[in-house]
Amino acid sequence: MRSVLADAPVPVASSNVLVAIVNASGALGPDGAAKLDGELARALDAGATKVIVDLTQAEAVTTAGLNALLAARQRALGSGGQIAVVLPPRIERQFVTLGLDRRFALAANRIDAARRLGLAGDRPPVGSAPAPRHAHAA
Repeated sequence: MRSVLADAPVPVASSNVLVAIVNASGALGPDGAAKLDGELARALDAGATKVIVDLTQAEAVTTAGLNALLAARQRALGSGGQIAVVLPPRIERQFVTLGLDRRFALAANRIDAARRLGLAGDRPPVGSAPAPRHAHAA
Protein backbone atom coordinates (compact mmCIF):
# COMPACT_ATOMS: atom_id res chain seq x y z
CA MET A 1 0.00 0.00 0.00
CA ARG A 2 1.40 3.41 -0.96
CA SER A 3 1.23 6.32 1.39
CA VAL A 4 -0.55 9.43 0.17
CA LEU A 5 2.08 11.52 1.93
CA ALA A 6 4.87 9.93 -0.08
CA ASP A 7 3.37 11.35 -3.29
CA ALA A 8 2.92 14.87 -1.92
CA PRO A 9 5.46 17.40 -3.22
CA VAL A 10 7.93 18.63 -0.64
CA PRO A 11 8.26 22.41 -0.73
CA VAL A 12 11.87 23.51 -0.96
CA ALA A 13 11.26 27.19 -0.31
CA SER A 14 8.18 29.30 -0.20
CA SER A 15 9.46 32.81 0.29
CA ASN A 16 9.99 33.65 -3.41
CA VAL A 17 13.10 35.58 -2.41
CA LEU A 18 16.31 35.21 -4.34
CA VAL A 19 19.28 37.03 -2.85
CA ALA A 20 22.22 38.30 -4.87
CA ILE A 21 25.43 39.91 -3.66
CA VAL A 22 27.25 42.09 -6.17
CA ASN A 23 30.78 43.26 -5.37
CA ALA A 24 32.48 46.25 -6.92
CA SER A 25 36.02 47.45 -6.45
CA GLY A 26 38.25 50.21 -7.73
CA ALA A 27 36.94 53.39 -9.26
CA LEU A 28 33.39 53.13 -10.54
CA GLY A 29 33.88 55.43 -13.50
CA PRO A 30 32.47 54.64 -16.96
CA ASP A 31 34.23 51.25 -17.30
CA GLY A 32 33.62 50.13 -13.73
CA ALA A 33 30.02 51.36 -13.88
CA ALA A 34 29.42 49.33 -17.04
CA LYS A 35 30.68 46.20 -15.27
CA LEU A 36 28.53 46.97 -12.22
CA ASP A 37 25.52 47.56 -14.46
CA GLY A 38 26.09 44.20 -16.15
CA GLU A 39 26.38 42.33 -12.84
CA LEU A 40 23.26 44.00 -11.46
CA ALA A 41 21.35 43.18 -14.66
CA ARG A 42 22.42 39.51 -14.41
CA ALA A 43 21.27 39.33 -10.79
CA LEU A 44 17.90 40.90 -11.57
CA ASP A 45 17.47 38.80 -14.74
CA ALA A 46 18.03 35.71 -12.59
CA GLY A 47 15.08 36.79 -10.44
CA ALA A 48 16.83 38.34 -7.45
CA THR A 49 14.40 40.31 -5.31
CA LYS A 50 16.90 41.27 -2.62
CA VAL A 51 20.25 42.60 -3.82
CA ILE A 52 23.21 43.58 -1.68
CA VAL A 53 25.74 45.77 -3.50
CA ASP A 54 29.05 45.71 -1.63
CA LEU A 55 31.11 48.82 -2.37
CA THR A 56 33.52 48.48 0.55
CA GLN A 57 36.39 47.91 -1.89
CA ALA A 58 35.38 50.79 -4.18
CA GLU A 59 37.74 53.74 -4.29
CA ALA A 60 35.23 56.19 -5.75
CA VAL A 61 31.75 56.22 -7.24
CA THR A 62 31.28 58.61 -10.17
CA THR A 63 28.04 59.76 -11.75
CA ALA A 64 28.19 56.74 -14.08
CA GLY A 65 28.35 54.41 -11.05
CA LEU A 66 25.48 56.19 -9.33
CA ASN A 67 23.40 55.99 -12.52
CA ALA A 68 24.00 52.23 -12.72
CA LEU A 69 22.81 51.82 -9.13
CA LEU A 70 19.76 54.03 -9.68
CA ALA A 71 18.78 52.16 -12.86
CA ALA A 72 19.05 48.84 -11.02
CA ARG A 73 16.98 50.24 -8.15
CA GLN A 74 14.25 51.31 -10.55
CA ARG A 75 14.22 47.88 -12.16
CA ALA A 76 14.21 46.09 -8.79
CA LEU A 77 11.30 48.22 -7.54
CA GLY A 78 9.34 47.34 -10.67
CA SER A 79 9.42 43.68 -9.67
CA GLY A 80 8.93 44.25 -5.94
CA GLY A 81 12.64 44.02 -5.11
CA GLN A 82 14.98 46.00 -2.91
CA ILE A 83 18.64 46.98 -2.98
CA ALA A 84 20.92 47.60 -0.02
CA VAL A 85 24.33 49.17 -0.52
CA VAL A 86 27.29 48.42 1.77
CA LEU A 87 29.52 51.48 1.93
CA PRO A 88 32.74 52.58 3.57
CA PRO A 89 32.35 55.88 5.51
CA ARG A 90 34.09 58.01 2.86
CA ILE A 91 31.57 56.97 0.20
CA GLU A 92 28.60 56.96 2.58
CA ARG A 93 29.02 60.73 3.00
CA GLN A 94 28.63 61.14 -0.76
CA PHE A 95 25.43 59.06 -0.80
CA VAL A 96 23.92 60.96 2.14
CA THR A 97 24.85 64.35 0.66
CA LEU A 98 23.13 63.40 -2.61
CA GLY A 99 20.04 62.15 -0.76
CA LEU A 100 20.61 58.57 -1.86
CA ASP A 101 20.06 57.38 1.69
CA ARG A 102 16.36 57.91 0.91
CA ARG A 103 16.57 55.66 -2.18
CA PHE A 104 18.77 52.83 -0.93
CA ALA A 105 19.12 50.97 2.34
CA LEU A 106 22.67 51.98 3.30
CA ALA A 107 24.65 49.61 5.47
CA ALA A 108 28.06 49.40 7.11
CA ASN A 109 28.50 45.67 6.38
CA ARG A 110 26.73 42.75 4.71
CA ILE A 111 24.99 41.56 7.88
CA ASP A 112 23.55 45.03 8.40
CA ALA A 113 22.47 45.07 4.74
CA ALA A 114 20.73 41.70 5.16
CA ARG A 115 18.88 43.06 8.21
CA ARG A 116 17.81 46.18 6.31
CA LEU A 117 16.40 43.95 3.56
CA GLY A 118 14.51 41.87 6.12
CA LEU A 119 16.70 38.80 5.54
CA ALA A 120 18.20 38.55 9.02
CA GLY A 121 16.95 39.29 12.47
CA ASP A 122 18.72 40.20 15.65
CA ARG A 123 18.79 36.57 16.84
CA PRO A 124 21.73 34.32 15.98
CA PRO A 125 21.09 31.82 13.16
CA VAL A 126 19.53 28.48 14.04
CA GLY A 127 22.22 25.91 14.74
CA SER A 128 24.80 28.43 15.83
CA ALA A 129 27.06 27.67 18.74
CA PRO A 130 25.53 28.29 22.16
CA ALA A 131 26.69 31.25 24.17
CA PRO A 132 29.74 30.45 26.30
CA ARG A 133 29.13 29.70 29.96
CA HIS A 134 31.36 31.46 32.44
CA ALA A 135 32.41 29.85 35.65
CA HIS A 136 31.91 31.99 38.70
CA ALA A 137 33.95 31.69 41.86
CA ALA A 138 31.91 30.66 44.85
